Amino acid sequence: MAADAYDRFMGRYSRQLSPQLADFAGIRPGQRVLDVGCGPGALTAELVARLGPMAVSAVDPSAPFVAAARLRNPGVDVEQAAGEDLPFPGGAFDAALAQLVVHFMSDPDAGLSEMRRVTRLGGVVAACVWDHGWTPMSSMNPSLPDRARATW
Repeated sequence: MAADAYDRFMGRYSRQLSPQLADFAGIRPGQRVLDVGCGPGALTAELVARLGPMAVSAVDPSAPFVAAARLRNPGVDVEQAAGEDLPFPGGAFDAALAQLVVHFMSDPDAGLSEMRRVTRLGGVVAACVWDHGWTPMSSMNPSLPDRARATW
């Protein structure tokens, strides 16, 4: 199963990073949040733990990852979609987060623009990616990826 293979390789980092990204983005109860490029759902699970399943939506272009995220996060609206073409109306979320995915988007500028579009005025768009000087493929150093946050 693709999700299990991902968990063994990247998932161990995703689970550790998820609370840090949610803290960095200022995620708090009462918000509605989107996880862009959710994979099998590590960040989604962190968001559900903080907000409950009805306040979280997630997207991923991979059908096996969407299926795994749905199974692991019951009650969450998980859609199959690319970050560059989000299936939500403008301003639908208080925050949109992307964990370790922007560098995999076919058009990162379009993906980040879409995240901004679906985030309400005054909301937060936050993303983190691997520092290209270090990745799990090159080292076991637990240093954190680069992060970026924008408030509109």
